Amino acid sequence: MFMIALALWVAFLAVSPLYTGRARNPQTRPLAAYLIFAATFTMSSFILFAVIVGILNAFARSQALADPIVAALFIIVVFAPALLIARWQLRKPPHPPERPDS
Repeated sequence: MFMIALALWVAFLAVSPLYTGRARNPQTRPLAAYLIFAATFTMSSFILFAVIVGILNAFARSQALADPIVAALFIIVVFAPALLIARWQLRKPPHPPERPDS
């Protein structure tokens, strides 16, 4: 199950430059948009993955992930919010450069 999640994460990040090129804020450069999206998606999905697996382990329910339907639901619960968070960060306008006070 964990290898499937890792494979899906890699595949998603491989095709996400196509998405970030269209969905980014016009003021953000394409490479910066991809890096923002990839970093935010990765951290969000990692945190959600770890929290849910930790909760399942705490209640001795980690064997439930052996069921394909539960595993698919788990992947959706991890990646869908991470995608929404990364998309939100991708669309934010960049901060203007700070000017030193003279």
